[in-house]
Amino acid sequence: MQITKVACIPVDIPYRKTFRISGGGVDVNNNVLVMIVADDGLTGIGEATPLPAYSEETQGTVIHIIRDVLGPALIGQDPRQLDRLDDLMEATISHHPFAKGALSIALYDLVGKALGVPAYQLLGGKRHDRIGFNATVGIAPLEEMVADAVALVNQGFRDIKIKIGHDLKDDLARLRAIRKAVGPDIAIRVDANQGYRSGDALPALRQMESIGLLWIEQPVPRWDLDGMARLARELETNILADESVFTPADVLTLARHEAADVINIKVNKYGLGNARRMAAVAAAAGLPCMVGSMMTMGVSVAAGLHFCAANDFPYTSELDGALLLADDVLAGNPYNVAPAEKFWPVPDGAGLGVTLKSVYQEALQAEAEKR
Repeated sequence: MQITKVACIPVDIPYRKTFRISGGGVDVNNNVLVMIVADDGLTGIGEATPLPAYSEETQGTVIHIIRDVLGPALIGQDPRQLDRLDDLMEATISHHPFAKGALSIALYDLVGKALGVPAYQLLGGKRHDRIGFNATVGIAPLEEMVADAVALVNQGFRDIKIKIGHDLKDDLARLRAIRKAVGPDIAIRVDANQGYRSGDALPALRQMESIGLLWIEQPVPRWDLDGMARLARELETNILADESVFTPADVLTLARHEAADVINIKVNKYGLGNARRMAAVAAAAGLPCMVGSMMTMGVSVAAGLHFCAANDFPYTSELDGALLLADDVLAGNPYNVAPAEKFWPVPDGAGLGVTLKSVYQEALQAEAEKR
C-alpha cells in the first residue's frame, strides 16, 4: 500500500456570531481540508485549523506546506507506518503543527479504512462509547456574556468555558455576573489565551478564585514558564497549559518547571500520534490531561472523539468547535447541534467514521487529479 496523491482545499465557514478571544474577534472560520489517496483508491480526510496568533500559521501557509513540501514527501510512502511518517514530516520541515496535524488525521482515517477498523483501534482500543463536552462563551459586553452563559445552561450544559484575558477588571466583573446568573453548581473554566502578565494578573486572579473556577487556562504568554509556575504556586485554582504545549517535550518542560497542573491536548497540533505521545509523557509526570479544540469543523471533532475514546481523561472535553459555526463540512452536520445529554457518540465506522458532504469530497478529488 502506497500514498499516490495528497490534496488540500481552503474552506471558509461563517461563525453563528462573531467569536472573540483576548487576541481579537473572527467572523469566518478559515480552515483547510486534506485528502490522502492510496494506490488502491482508498482515501483519508483531515482538517487543519490554523490561527496566526496561536501557531504563526494561516490558511495560505498550510496549503503551501502541504502542497509543496509535506505532500511530496509522503508520496510513495506506506501510510500504515504512522509513527515513522510523523518522523518523516518532522525531518522534512520543522514546526507547522497544524499542517502536520491535518495530514496525521488523514493518515489515521486512511489506515483505519484500509484495516476496516475505527481510528480508536489504532490508538489503543475503545474505552468509552460516548464523550462529554462543554460549550464556550466568547468575549463580549458583560450583559451579552451573561446572556450567552445562561442560554448554555438552559440548554443543559453543566460545564461552560468563559473567554477572558482582555482586561482584568472587566474580566472579573463579567465572571462575577456570570456566576451569579448561572448559580453555584455549574462548572466554570476560564481561558485567557495568553492575555495577562503574571505580576499584574495575580491579585485579580486571586479574586477570581472566590468565584469558583475549574481552572485558569494559559493566563500568560506561552514562553513565560516562570510566570506560569509562579501562578501555579500562588493560586489554589489549577493552571492549564495550552499555547505552551505542542509536543511531548513541551509536556516534560512544563513538568520540570512545575508550570501547569493540567495539560490541554489538541489533536490538531501535530496530529493523533503526537497527542498519544503527549498523553503518555503527561501520565508519567503525573499531570492530568483534557482534550481541547481549536476552531474546528466536524472532521477534527471526530478525530478528537476517537482520541478521547481510547483514553481515560478526568475532565469533560472541549470538542464544541463545530457548534460555533453556521454550517459544517460533514454530511448530516452531526456536530453542529448539541444533543440533549451533551455527549457525542464515538463513531464506529472505519477510520474516522464520518463522511464529507459531496461538494467538499468532489472538490478534494478534483484537486487530487491535478497533483
